[in-house]
Amino acid sequence: MREILELCIEMDLLAQHAYRVMATHCDDADLAETFDKMSAEEGTRVGWWNDLLGAWENGLLPDIVSDTDALIERLRSLKAQLESVLPEKLEESSDHEMLATAARIEFFMIDPIFGQLIDLTEPARADRLHQAYSAHLQRLIEAIEHHYEEASLAVFLAGILNRTWQDNMTLAVYATRDPLTGIHNRRALDTHLRQWSAWSARYGRPLGVALVDIDLFKNLNDARGHTFGDQALCAVAEALKAAIRSSDLVVRYGGDEFAIIAPEAEPHEFATLLKRIVNTVRAIDLRDAEGRRIPVSVSAGGAIAVDPPASAPRSPDRLLAAADQSLYSAKQAGRDRVGIPIVLGGS
Repeated sequence: MREILELCIEMDLLAQHAYRVMATHCDDADLAETFDKMSAEEGTRVGWWNDLLGAWENGLLPDIVSDTDALIERLRSLKAQLESVLPEKLEESSDHEMLATAARIEFFMIDPIFGQLIDLTEPARADRLHQAYSAHLQRLIEAIEHHYEEASLAVFLAGILNRTWQDNMTLAVYATRDPLTGIHNRRALDTHLRQWSAWSARYGRPLGVALVDIDLFKNLNDARGHTFGDQALCAVAEALKAAIRSSDLVVRYGGDEFAIIAPEAEPHEFATLLKRIVNTVRAIDLRDAEGRRIPVSVSAGGAIAVDPPASAPRSPDRLLAAADQSLYSAKQAGRDRVGIPIVLGGS
């Protein structure tokens, strides 16, 4: 994992330095400002990768990649290609040549592997990070469009660059996101929970897993139709995103069921999180076609692994089964409430 993050840092440092040189030596003042902003944005990305590396070194981030050798080889190849397109005397390039170099830089930086790493390492911040890079890329595309004729090959290629980025993001969404609610899907849960379970066992840090079920959702669908039911699902997903911590991951687990992975959640903090989830959903202002508020509630349950360092990892199925047992107790007690979290391990 260290080498993966270090390669990401090295690539962004290359881009940051190139943009700084171009900002200093290009003739056009507006273009210099664009390059200066892009250099600063690359610096922000370098800081983010460094923060992840520090988190990994301190045992706060799991080894989220299974095939590390293939990923390392891919990143090495991308870095070598990036180095090959950077002119030896970039400062002597014309403004048009600098724009061409910038386009080549971003061609390698839009590789899907970076988006996948962002989704895996910081799922709660992934949307914000993707949006930041999208704005970064758009800044370059607007500069190209400003400096070339609309019918030029350069503008056409800039459009292809933008479309490739959008297509990559769409494919990433299909792979790891629920198309209705936009939150992560079951595939993402399987990947993250396996890795966080291994991290929890290795370092002896608590790991919470919650299951959240919309109360009487079938009745809601039958009475008001599937379109309204979809609106309710989206509203609950947004409420869950608002209720969780920035380090947590919320996924659509099934039809009307959601799951949450809560790393570093001590038992009392995890119990508070579950209560906050139920209260946040209860406050949803969901209206029907006539403007009447339709109450929505959820039942929540959870399990938390509290094991000593160097323990055997908890099976994801075991964690989910314990969370489901807690959820069942909440439903049996009358719904719209939290089941007592089940603690696995500890004294």
